[in-house]
Formats: sequence, C-alpha cells, structure tokens
Amino acid sequence: MYRPWIAKHIGNIFENRIGLWYGLVPHTFSTSHILLHHRLNAGKADPLYVWDLDRTKFSDMLLYQWRAFVYVTGLGSIREFRRQQGVNPAIRKAHAKLSRGMRIYWVYVPVALVALLVATGSSVLSSLMFLFFVYIQPLFAMSTFIALVTLSQHGFLEHDEKGRNLKHVAAITILGGHDDSFGEDDHFSHHYSPAVMHDKLAVAQSLEESEWARCHGSVFKDTSIIEIAIFLLLGRIDRLIDRHYVDYSGALGRDQIVELFTRRAKRKEMSYEEYEFRYLPALRDSVRDHVKQGLFNNENHAYIFQAHHEIGPEFRMSRT
Repeated sequence: MYRPWIAKHIGNIFENRIGLWYGLVPHTFSTSHILLHHRLNAGKADPLYVWDLDRTKFSDMLLYQWRAFVYVTGLGSIREFRRQQGVNPAIRKAHAKLSRGMRIYWVYVPVALVALLVATGSSVLSSLMFLFFVYIQPLFAMSTFIALVTLSQHGFLEHDEKGRNLKHVAAITILGGHDDSFGEDDHFSHHYSPAVMHDKLAVAQSLEESEWARCHGSVFKDTSIIEIAIFLLLGRIDRLIDRHYVDYSGALGRDQIVELFTRRAKRKEMSYEEYEFRYLPALRDSVRDHVKQGLFNNENHAYIFQAHHEIGPEFRMSRT
C-alpha cells in the first residue's frame, strides 16, 4: 500500500480514505509515524513517548491516554513538527501534509456530511448526532487502541553501559502470535529492520537470538500486543513471564526474570511533569547549543541522540 506508484496516484487507501471512518486523520502515519516515531525510535520528542510513565499503573495510563488522544487528533504531531522546523529536510513538507489532512478530517468532511444530511431531510440536531456517533466517536476508540498498542510495544526500557536504549528490550517481539494483521508482532524488526519482508522474517529473527540472550530481550510467544498491554496495566508481569516469555539465555531463574522485567516496565527517564513542562519546551534551545559547541554535526543528529540515550543534565536544563 506504500508502493510509490500507489502513493503517487491515490495515496494510502486506508490511511487517507477508509480511515476517516475509523478515527484516523489523513497522512498521520506517513508523516508522524515515519518522521517522529521511527526516526526517534519511540524516544524523547516522539508524540507517543511512554518512558516518563510507570507502565504498570492504570493512573499513569490515563495520562498516556490523553497524550494518545492529542496524537490522533493530529495536534501532537503538528506541535512537534512546528518545534522541529528546519531540523530535518522532510519536516516542513510533512507539516504541510499533515495540516492538509487535519483540514480534511476536522473541516471539509464534517461540513460536507452535515450539509448532505440536512439537504436530504435530516434535522440539524440529528445530523450533528450522526456526525458525533458515526464520525467523531471512532477517534476516541482509536486513541485508546493506539495507547494500548504503543504501551505494549515499547513497555520495557533498559540502557547499556553507555546510556543508550537497549533496542532489543525497548521494542518487543512476539513469536507465534495469533493476530498479526498489520505485521507488527515483531516490533523490533518493524523499527530496526523495516526493509525485511515477512517471508524473510524467520531468518532475520534467528540472527538476533544471541543478542536477545545477552540482554534478556523482550521476546514473547503465543500472545498478542493487546494481551501484553493488559498484563502490564494489571501489574501482572509475573503472569506475562510465566505464560509467554521466551528465555534465550537460560542464565536467570524465574523470579529474577520477573524482577528484571518489572523494573524495566516501571523505569522512567524522567517524570511526566518534567518531560511535558520543562524538558520538551527547552529541548530545541538545548539542541542548538550543543550544535554550536560542536558536539553534534547538526540539529537532527542531536535530536536523535537525545531520543536514544539516557540524557544528562545539559539536556534537562530549564530555559526561561
């Protein structure tokens, strides 16, 4: 569906056509998902960032639900694209593209629907009720779905000795899953080997087994993304490990594995308040300072570095 000749002539059919009825703002995935979520690999400044919250607490999930809701409306990504203008050559085009998608979802289609319904005999009230329950309400459902999916796919966090996110931990892999319609069960490959097609996935996974063994990677079997999210929210890491964890190392006992993954599910890089109200607003200035000091070649490299690393106080500085 993302082949160039399709995208050039009709775009992604689900994302930009059918998705309107499922709470999907046109161009969201081809802009935000690619340039923010994948470029930053779910790290800081991704609108769906989750490592400032305890993934085992339902109260923290409510904060994340709000973040996901702002994301699906398009506002979360637009805000981040505006903050990162000039950082990456593709961001300006993505900003314009997503802005167009938001106008389609929030202005053109609602006005056309209400006008059509009223013109064919419906009252204004019934037209507005149709607009909400049939067109707008699915967006609330989509925000919950996106929140649960992202919580599961990036629910665990660990850093190596250099402070880098351990990618085999930060993105999960499900083996033998029963619901892989969108090919996201192997979310590790989805992020770090996106060019691997489904028929080559088994070979690619076998090459990662030694690394999964070394760092006790986030690998599970015979489950689904939503089931993992539920285990996390209920705080039942023990059941998740007992029923579904794949241990490639054999070096740890059951209780040690449960303790390890509980710690990884609770680990935060900072608090929600610090991230939302101090870190993000000051990030662009910090990035520019680092480039001026010669620590990075350009702002894009600095943005990617801070997203993928456990950052020090220089990136956390509050600006006035």
